[in-house]
Amino acid sequence: MIKTKLEQPRKTRHKLHVEVSAERAKKSAEAALKEIQKDTEVKGFRKGQAPFDVLRKHMGPTAEKEIAKKIVRDTYIDAIKQENAAPMAEPYVEFEAYKDGEPFIYRAEFDVMPEITVPEYEGLPLEKEKIEVLDVEVEGEVERLRNAMTQIEPADDAELSAGMMALVDFKGTVDGKPFKGSDAENFVVDFGTLMPAFEEKIKGMKKGEERDVTVKYPDDYFNKEIAGKEGAFHVKVKELRRKIVPELNDDFAKTLGKFGNMDEVRKDIKKHITNAKEDFQKRRLGANAIRQLAEKDSFEVPEVMIQNELGAMLEDAVRQIKAQGKNPEEAGLDAKAFVSQHMEDATKRVRGYLIAFAIAKEAEIKVSDEELDARMSVIARQANQTLDKVKAQFAKDDMKERLRSQLLYEKTLDFIVGKAKVKEVKPKKEKK
Repeated sequence: MIKTKLEQPRKTRHKLHVEVSAERAKKSAEAALKEIQKDTEVKGFRKGQAPFDVLRKHMGPTAEKEIAKKIVRDTYIDAIKQENAAPMAEPYVEFEAYKDGEPFIYRAEFDVMPEITVPEYEGLPLEKEKIEVLDVEVEGEVERLRNAMTQIEPADDAELSAGMMALVDFKGTVDGKPFKGSDAENFVVDFGTLMPAFEEKIKGMKKGEERDVTVKYPDDYFNKEIAGKEGAFHVKVKELRRKIVPELNDDFAKTLGKFGNMDEVRKDIKKHITNAKEDFQKRRLGANAIRQLAEKDSFEVPEVMIQNELGAMLEDAVRQIKAQGKNPEEAGLDAKAFVSQHMEDATKRVRGYLIAFAIAKEAEIKVSDEELDARMSVIARQANQTLDKVKAQFAKDDMKERLRSQLLYEKTLDFIVGKAKVKEVKPKKEKK
C-alpha cells in the first residue's frame, strides 16, 4: 500500500510525496538485498550466502542506497498513476533512510506539460519581401560552375601568380615560436585565396625556389594567438600548375548537361535560386508567425524542455564553428556564458513549439507515413546513402518519431502562415 500527496509549487513543476507501507517496503528491500547477495563475498560465509543483516552491515551506505532506490523503482509508477500525474522526464528524488518495520517516505519532483490555450492565429499580420534574383547572384553561380570545370596542367617554367596553383612546404614562427598550423608539407596553394599579404610575399616564386618571408597578421585575425603579430616563414615551392579555365560559351553550356547555350544555363540557375529563396522565405514567415504567438502568451515553460533546447542550440553552435575549420575554444565559445546569454531565446523557442503542437492538435494536423518516407528520401539523397540505410538509422532511439515531430512542427507553421494576413513589401537594400 502507498499513500500519496501531490503539490504544485509551479504550474509546470509538481512535487509528489509518497509513503510506502512497511510491508511493501520490506518486500522491495529484500529483493534489493537478494540482488546484492548474489555477487557479494563476506568473510565467514560462502559467496551469495551472507544473511541480510550481516550483508547490510558489511555493505553499509551502499546497501541502504540500493534498498531505497529499489523501493522507489517499485512504487513510483503506481504513485503517479494514483495522482493522475504526467511527468515529462525522470524525477528528482529525495528519500529518508529505510528502517525495518517502518513506512518508507520519499519525495519526487518532476516537470509537467503546461495547460495551453490556443491563441488566435487567423489573420496574423506578416510581411514578406518580393523575391528578386540579381544578375550578380546568377553570375556568381556561373563562376562556381566554371571553377568546378577548371582543369589543371603542369607548369614547371611558370611563376606563382594569378591563375596558378602550387604545392609547397612551409615552416613558420611568431615571436620565434611555432604555432598551430605554422608548418605543413605538400600544402596546396590556390593563388588568390590566401591572405593577400602572404601571397604578395610568395608571388613570382618558381619550382624548386625557397624563400624567407615575413607577414603581419591583421588585428582581427581569427586565431587570437597570432592576431596583430608578425610571422616569419620559410617557403619552398615543389610544384607549379596552371589552371585552364573554360570559356563561358555554348560548348561549356553543353558540358553541363541538357543545355544548348549559356542563356539556358543562366535561366536554370535563376530558377533554382528563386526556389531556394522561396523556401527560405517560407521558413522565415513561419518563424515570425510562431514568434508573434509566443510573445502574446508568456505561460510558464517546463525547465527540462528549456535545458534540452539550450543543449541543442549549443551543439548547433559547435557544429557551425567546426564547419569553419575552427575549434570552440579558439572561437571563444564558453558553455556557461552561452547558456546564460541564450536562456530567454530558448524559452521563447520552447513556448513556440508548445503553441504549435497545441494548434496542430486542435486543427487535427498529422504527418503521414508517406510524408515521413519522403523526408527520409531527401535525407538519403543529401547524405548519398540508400533509403533503406537511412530508414534503419531512424528506426533507432526514437529518431523516427523525432523526425515526425519536426515535420509536424513545419506543417503547422505552414498552416498558420496560410491563415495569416501576408503583405508583400519591397526588398530591403543592404547597407554598404
